[in-house]
Amino acid sequence: MGVWTGAAVLCLTSLVAGNMYDVTEKTKVAPATCTHGCASWASLGPSAASLFAGGMEAAAGAGSSCAQPGKAVNSRTLGAWCFCDNSSAPEEGKETRVIGADPDHPLDGSTFGLFNIFDSDDLWVSFAYTDVPPGASGAGGWMRAGYKDQSDAMPIRFDAVPGKPHTYLLFNEWPGYQHYVGAAPDEYWLRAESDKSSAMEVQMLPAGQGVGDGEYYMVNTANGLYISFCTSACDNNMWLRSTYSNKSDAIVVKLVPMGPPIQNSWGYCTSAMGVPEQINVQLGGEPTSVVLSFVTFEHTAPANPPVASVSNSPNGPWTQVSGVTHVHVTAAKDRTYYMHFVRLTGLTPRQRVYYKVASNGGGASAVVSDVFSFRAGYADGVTTVDIWGDMGVYEYNNMGNVFEDCANGTAADLAIHLGDHAYNMGESDETRGDGYMTAWQKALANCPWVPVVGNHEYYDGAELGRFLDQTWGGKVWPNGTESESALFKKGTAGDKGSVHRSSEGAVEEEGGRSTATHALGAMLSRGNQHGLGQFGSTPSNTSRFFSTDFGLIHFVALDLNVYYGVDPCGDPCREAQLAWLTADLAAANANRAAVPWVVAMSHYPFYCTGCYSKQLDAAYYESNEAELYGNANRTAAAKFATLQAASGKGPGNKTVTAGSDASIKDLMPILTAGKVDLYVAGHWHYYESLWPSTDGPTGTGGNVIQKTFVNPTVPVHVTSGNGGPPGADNFHEDCSPSSPDCGSIPATRFQSTAFGYGRLTAFNGSHLRFQQFANSNSSLVDEFTLVKQ
Repeated sequence: MGVWTGAAVLCLTSLVAGNMYDVTEKTKVAPATCTHGCASWASLGPSAASLFAGGMEAAAGAGSSCAQPGKAVNSRTLGAWCFCDNSSAPEEGKETRVIGADPDHPLDGSTFGLFNIFDSDDLWVSFAYTDVPPGASGAGGWMRAGYKDQSDAMPIRFDAVPGKPHTYLLFNEWPGYQHYVGAAPDEYWLRAESDKSSAMEVQMLPAGQGVGDGEYYMVNTANGLYISFCTSACDNNMWLRSTYSNKSDAIVVKLVPMGPPIQNSWGYCTSAMGVPEQINVQLGGEPTSVVLSFVTFEHTAPANPPVASVSNSPNGPWTQVSGVTHVHVTAAKDRTYYMHFVRLTGLTPRQRVYYKVASNGGGASAVVSDVFSFRAGYADGVTTVDIWGDMGVYEYNNMGNVFEDCANGTAADLAIHLGDHAYNMGESDETRGDGYMTAWQKALANCPWVPVVGNHEYYDGAELGRFLDQTWGGKVWPNGTESESALFKKGTAGDKGSVHRSSEGAVEEEGGRSTATHALGAMLSRGNQHGLGQFGSTPSNTSRFFSTDFGLIHFVALDLNVYYGVDPCGDPCREAQLAWLTADLAAANANRAAVPWVVAMSHYPFYCTGCYSKQLDAAYYESNEAELYGNANRTAAAKFATLQAASGKGPGNKTVTAGSDASIKDLMPILTAGKVDLYVAGHWHYYESLWPSTDGPTGTGGNVIQKTFVNPTVPVHVTSGNGGPPGADNFHEDCSPSSPDCGSIPATRFQSTAFGYGRLTAFNGSHLRFQQFANSNSSLVDEFTLVKQ
């Protein structure tokens, strides 16, 4: 039987809809396994159309192109893909069933969505990605009956149990999550994580006038009890379980056909030679400067520098500007990226700029990109910036929100991502990073952005690799410069021996050594963050920490990875950051008349619910497991420690508390003395705002000073780390009897676990507003305004 390809349901709150848009990549090359090319999406019918956030219209618009349909990104994680055009044959040895042929099992072989019509609830049955029913253990696959949209419905194939009339095994046909449905042995919660041998046998009993009505009760034959959903002590999540003895309590489901499963095989597409991709606009050091960044794959190294054609009109006339090319080779040494950067300066504030890019001088053989546009930055006036942390390519992320806010609208003029960019950028020979940046192109080719380093930029062997190669260096670095070779020889500059093609055509080597081993980290830091490091308000000459002015806000980006044992740079980077931060804040305060607000930011919060986490090893705190199961999940942390010990790695050399306390001791006195107005961070996958409070020595913070935001005398702290991570955290993970941060900390003002992002609006020198929005529908979750009188 073929694979059904519906939209995954990975949300953890009542805001179930996501805001990942559809990405069509017409220049991508069909998979080599598709001998006849890609099939037309629309020709594959409703099952294919349901993958697209835009439905059938989007599927028809995609034609036979490679695409990243917005509702399939949770399971198709490595970028653009397609179904093959009539290239697949039935699987050898696969059983062929005639649907409806067995009168004792009329549902055998059919795939349905289960529509909950119990007591007019009118909700669909599906499964949660990371959320867990009360008392259950292990994330993934737990089923509930609380989804509003049919596109969220779990496609369930019914497999007949021989010799048992109207009894079936239920199989989840969601791509990437194909398992049978079973029941947990204690509370009998339903979970689509079983193999066939342990699957639950379900008897389907007609609830209407007859079998043809399609309405059924469901009975677990193992205990003879009905299946229904929990309505009490279940956080209103409607978890399914088989513990109900009365038919009146049983859920009634209507079986809605999900359409024939798609039989075509599929595969990931590849990049065409010389075609610009991963196009994005990076802030270039001052408000009216940007760097146009893009990637090409080439048969041979470009002989000429990249170019951008720039105009105030989408139809020209065009002015050509040359840039520089950096080279990045994957850790596997089998793929070479040509990373191009063209810096534009002296732009007219707030004016829309149109551009197109090409590698190799834009000559006759070069492929020129489509025309994109963005609004130039500015040095004064009302300033709006979207800001958040922790967002990869997941159905519930905020890419669509940023597109509407900044690229397609005017609600924001800049986007700042506070780290953890792709989960993980180095995965699968860096194709995960490619998929992330090609998905982002729709928004970031039309909206300037600033990326900040997070702990996940070090994973999959990356160690800041692609984060250190793929953004603008501002210039071709000469050999042996002190800022590169002296400060960064611990691992902050470019790879020794990697080449650059400048606008003069020269090929040079960089003077430092890089931890850059994969392409997305390279793109995100070597360009943008070195650009801001060299051309920002107070040059830091590093991609790890930097500052820049944008409108009425002075932004200070910090790197706290050194405090948790993630960044091998250690004390040299820590000490350099402290000295630089002191100087930068002094300069910022001297410039308050022009830029009245100072916002510091990094991936990690100083104070938050869960930041204490004294029982946890920092190695877990920085691991993939923490991203999936929760930063302070004791059960997952204990399992991680066991696996570490079994592999001979043993515990880390720092606890979360030790790292947190050290960062607070080093940095908070400088931020407070430097009169920072607001500190925004991510890492924790939730939203939490705090009242102005004293600088406590641990992650629980200090005492509340005031319950207003009028003339605060200390930095105000916000965590907005739920832009679109693998899963959300909650506020009850660190809940041992001795934990001082169970549920909240003394300064907690507002909390939310809805996937979302923040927005800063500086109206003038006296009012700075922070708002938090939900990804699902852009609704306002929270807001507060700092006031200076």
